[in-house]
This record gives sequence, structure tokens and C-alpha cells, in this order.
Amino acid sequence: MKLISKYIRNNYLILTVKLLILSLFIFRLIHGNIETSVYWNFVSETGSGLRNYLKALKGMYFYVPTIILLIPLIGIFVNGKMGWVLIQMYFYFLITNLTFSLTFSELTDNQSLAINLVEFLLLLLIILLMNKKKISNLFYGMDKTELLIKNIISSTIGISITIILAALKSK
Repeated sequence: MKLISKYIRNNYLILTVKLLILSLFIFRLIHGNIETSVYWNFVSETGSGLRNYLKALKGMYFYVPTIILLIPLIGIFVNGKMGWVLIQMYFYFLITNLTFSLTFSELTDNQSLAINLVEFLLLLLIILLMNKKKISNLFYGMDKTELLIKNIISSTIGISITIILAALKSK
């Protein structure tokens, strides 16, 4: 028991980030199932066919957040440099997705702006925590020179996923 409590005490930051990712994955999976079942009830009540149901699933993207969350979920179980990149990439994706999805009305509404600012700062805090020496070097084995390259790779992938999703939504 002492060994487990010592491990948790030494690695609480990375364990918190991993638990956050796992919680987000479970929440998005449940949310996607609820949205799908609500639409399926609508389809069965109106007499629409399976074809309309599948078309709506494709158009409404119920499971896209869950599919994207598979990337950092894999990163949780890969404890090397690749796992760090996968986890970090997801948080860069969230920041760019949050930034690019803002509308003018959200920027002029003080309450909405404050909520978006808090979300942005929380995501930035998680990225900074992942770049701390305690996590990046001791847990994932990356030195300071390698950290910059991995951050560039992670941010490039995260921004690319945001752009691809924006292009798919515009069609």
C-alpha cells in the first residue's frame, strides 16, 4: 500500500491529466449514445428509415469527438515519447478548436468571453504542466532540447485536425 501511495504522490500531475482524458472519453461516448438514441426514437416515431438515420449520424457528428478522443486515450497507455505527443496533440487541438470556433457574438458577450477565456487558460495550464520537467523528463524521458521539437509536432498535428474538421463541417 505504501508503494501505491508513494507512486501517486510522485506522479499526481500526470495521473490527473490521464484521468481527465479518460473522463472526457467516457463522457463523450455516453453523450454520443444519448444523442443517437434520441434521434433513433425520432426516426422510429416518424417512420423514417434506417437510411435517414445513417444520414443524420453522418451529418450530426455524434461520435466524432469520441473518435478524436481515441488519440490521447492511446497516448495514456503508451508511456514513451509517442504517448506524450499524442496527449499533448489533443490539448493543442482543443485550444485551436476553441479559438477558431469563436464567433463575433461570443466575443462581444462578456459572459461567453469569460467562459472561453477560462477554458483557454485551463487548456494552456495543462499544456504547461505536461511540459514540466517532472512530467516530460522523468515520466516520458524527454530532455529540454527534444521538448521543443515534440511540441512543434504536437501543435502541428492538433492544428491540422482542427482544419480538417472545419473543412468537413463546411461541406
